[in-house]
Amino acid sequence: MKTQSKDTQSFLRRLRDNTSGNAMMMSVAAIIPLVGVIGGGLDTSRAYLAKSRLQQACDSATLAARKQLAGNVVAAGEIPAEVQDAADSFFSNNFRTGMYGTQGDTFVLSAQGDTTMHGEASVEVPTTLMSVFGFEKFDLEVTCSAELNLPNIDVVLVLDMSGSMAGSRVADLKEAVFEFYDEVMEVKPDSARIRVGVVPYSGAVNVGSMLLDEDPDFLADSFAYQSREAFFELISNNDGVEIGDRLDETETTELLPREPVQLGSDNSAHYHFNKNNKDKKQDCLDYAGIYVVDGATWVVENPKWLPNYWKHWPNNQKAACRADIEKFRVAGPGDEKEETFREEFDYYVYREMDLDTSRFKLGDAVTLPTGTKGADVTSTWNGCIEERGTVATTNFSPIPGLAYDLDIDLIPSAGDPDTQWKPMWPQITYDRGGPDEWQTTTNRSTRRFSCPDPALRLTEFPLSGGSRNAAFESYINNLNPSGYTLHDIGMIWAGRMISPDGIFGADNQSAPNGDPIARHIIFMTDGEIRPGPSWTTSFGNYDMDGRMAGFAADGTWRESDLAVIHNARLDAICARIKNKNVTIWTVAFELPLNAHTEGCSTGTGRAFAAADGDALTDAFKKIAGSIAELRLVE
Repeated sequence: MKTQSKDTQSFLRRLRDNTSGNAMMMSVAAIIPLVGVIGGGLDTSRAYLAKSRLQQACDSATLAARKQLAGNVVAAGEIPAEVQDAADSFFSNNFRTGMYGTQGDTFVLSAQGDTTMHGEASVEVPTTLMSVFGFEKFDLEVTCSAELNLPNIDVVLVLDMSGSMAGSRVADLKEAVFEFYDEVMEVKPDSARIRVGVVPYSGAVNVGSMLLDEDPDFLADSFAYQSREAFFELISNNDGVEIGDRLDETETTELLPREPVQLGSDNSAHYHFNKNNKDKKQDCLDYAGIYVVDGATWVVENPKWLPNYWKHWPNNQKAACRADIEKFRVAGPGDEKEETFREEFDYYVYREMDLDTSRFKLGDAVTLPTGTKGADVTSTWNGCIEERGTVATTNFSPIPGLAYDLDIDLIPSAGDPDTQWKPMWPQITYDRGGPDEWQTTTNRSTRRFSCPDPALRLTEFPLSGGSRNAAFESYINNLNPSGYTLHDIGMIWAGRMISPDGIFGADNQSAPNGDPIARHIIFMTDGEIRPGPSWTTSFGNYDMDGRMAGFAADGTWRESDLAVIHNARLDAICARIKNKNVTIWTVAFELPLNAHTEGCSTGTGRAFAAADGDALTDAFKKIAGSIAELRLVE
């Protein structure tokens, strides 16, 4: 700034020595310092505003330049043209020429090292009233630097894959996830590690492969399933034979020969009687009796004389004798055999059954007689699990010690089923409408269930030739929604997957470069909690198992009552995850945020309500930008 001129000093000296008109002159003399004070304040304020704006413009320019540089480096101090253009554009848009009456603004971008953008900006602010005192202008200068402080990042995407996400919603979600991936990977330095995990959830989670990879003993070797047993009765086949039993028994009505020794003859002449021979008639009427014919017993009854049976024959051959004959053989040595029986379905008993899961959990096909009328049913595990032991309560502050399902760091103990997970077995799980055994002949259907796509553990998915990782893209594109909605089961497994302790702790505690790891969970849903009381979920069946809430007074739980419990569990698990220094972001898609979804997030600015697909993509991009932590150098 300038000092007072000699002319100004001479004027003030003359004013002091001249005593004529002192009153007026003294008033004028008082005004001059007042003008200096007021003018100085105005000009200084304008200079302060100009400098603040200049600093903002410089900061925004270097941030834009660093973002444009992305994962590249500056070679030999030569800043790429597109990086320079981005910086110049942001500076000129934030500090317009002539703003606050300034003149001669400049901005120079340079590189400090390979990746830090440095800026220097200057401007002149001409004075107004202060120029009376020789202060003609303010020369302002600022500096700014920006770097991309991208740490090692672990991020788990918790994605609602219930049935309401079908159609355009799941398509919008996939696009948003890809934008998130592109945004983060675009600025990834070579030295940083970025891993992404995914938990698709509905009323269950599909984590079987991950558990088997870690330790098959994380899964129990037996479990009590709500199934059914078919009972049968023995029905005789009636083919048992003992000595003396009748065999080949028949009853017929047929003609008799003239002589008993001719029984069974195939000679037609033997069956013609003399119509006028009274003795032959009497022989016929006396024929009743028991005879042995070729080893068979014939019992002849009700003989009848037929005098005109053979109509076109002469009288000595016209008559016939007919009787009822029972024929059979009597079993002797060599004919005897045991009676056999067959089983026929009688009824079902629907009940809780302890079943061996040791082979089923390993992916083997297992056959059980639980089908229609006891038919064999062969099934293979779908990978979804039933959660380990919990406590039927509505109070989770604090989380009960025996609620092992809410303990994200508890490592299962082999042989302790309460601490182990169990394979979901929907093919043999039946409904009986309550906890009591039920006997019936009714063939009911298996319980409905939903098993989402397999979860994806934290994995590096680097760009391939500058393009999106094909394996990651394929996984996301193949996600399919179905079933009901349990937010807590999705967040439980996100917490387990990202925790530096627990079953995945060995993979999560440190990164290869030794730098810290920033841990994030992005929780996306399009709906309120819907337990689906009639379905099999990761917590079994509400009415028959009673694990979540005990047993309803009228035998059937209402969805609204169960939702209260699951929301309380969601609050508890989100708090536990945040206590492990994990940042949670929530996105409510096409519905408002509520106290539970918003409360799950980590503080202000980390909960989004996306009204449509564009807003969903925008939310994921904002989260990506925050996670990348592009910032000014202090």
